[in-house]
Parts: sequence; C-alpha cells; structure tokens
Amino acid sequence: MQNLSPIQEAILAILLAAGAPVDRSRLGSILSEFHPGVRWEAALEELCAYGYGPLQVLWTNSGCHLRIHARHSALLASLELQKPRPLSRAALETLAVIAYHQPVTRPEIEHWRGVSVSSGILQQLQDLQWIGTAGTRDSPGRPALWTTTPEFLQHFGLPDLGALPPTGLSSPESTT
Repeated sequence: MQNLSPIQEAILAILLAAGAPVDRSRLGSILSEFHPGVRWEAALEELCAYGYGPLQVLWTNSGCHLRIHARHSALLASLELQKPRPLSRAALETLAVIAYHQPVTRPEIEHWRGVSVSSGILQQLQDLQWIGTAGTRDSPGRPALWTTTPEFLQHFGLPDLGALPPTGLSSPESTT
C-alpha cells in the first residue's frame, strides 16, 4: 500500500469524518487553515486517481466523498447487511426518464414510458432522495416538474448529468 503524505492523510480524515460530500471550497478552507501554503489539489487528484487501499475518492456535483471501492462488493456482500429494496423495472424506467429529460412532468414521464406512473413509484424515488420537484410547469393543472437530486448523482458516482451514458433515443417532439 502506498504511503500517504500528511496532506493526503488530512484529506482522507476530513472526508471520512464528514460522512457526506465536501465541496472544493470547504475542503480548501479546512486544509489551508491547518496546512497553510500546502498545495493540496495535487494530493487530492492523486487520491481520486488511485484511492487508498479499499477507499475510493470520488467527485460528484455535490462534492468529494469516500466510498469503498467496487472491487470489494462481493466481500462486503457476505456481511449480510440490510439490503436495500431493489427497484422495480417501472421505478428504474421512471428514474431514467427523469434523469435524461428533466425537468419533466408526470404526463411527460408517462408519454416516454408508454404507461401510467403510480404515485408509489414517485414516492419511492423521493424516499431514496433521488428525485424532487423543481417548481411547476405554467400549463393547465400546474404539474410538478421532476428532477434528479445531488443524492442521485452521488449514489451512482456521477460528477454531473453530462456523465450519463448516451441513450440513442430521440426526444418526444421529434417522434410526434
């Protein structure tokens, strides 16, 4: 295992203790207070590139955070931790429509999926804190506009929505 510099140890300590993503300015503020004049950006980039042991350092749009590297998934599965309820196909499809077409209304989600969307699916995705509303559309009924959240990006290890894989699908406007 690689030896860490004092600044890398400090970065890992901050991220581990925070328990949530830490944005670049907050991380820089803390580090410069305790390690004035040290160029911490290169140390962070090295941690992001190589991790440290089982730890992986990731950037998402909500900040930098620690995660156990995916190569340990099978090992950790043997712990029999409480497994999250798997998402149904309908929930995954709904999440994908929201992620790729946000902000999007419920009727638009239903158009893309070709079936109605139950309120239970939207509630489940909200309970996971992966979707939320961002106001309403100025149209009859003022439907809610659904978007993904920073927690969605963090959970899927995405720095931003631009990192979503391409779909190859056309927009609903071009199909009607």
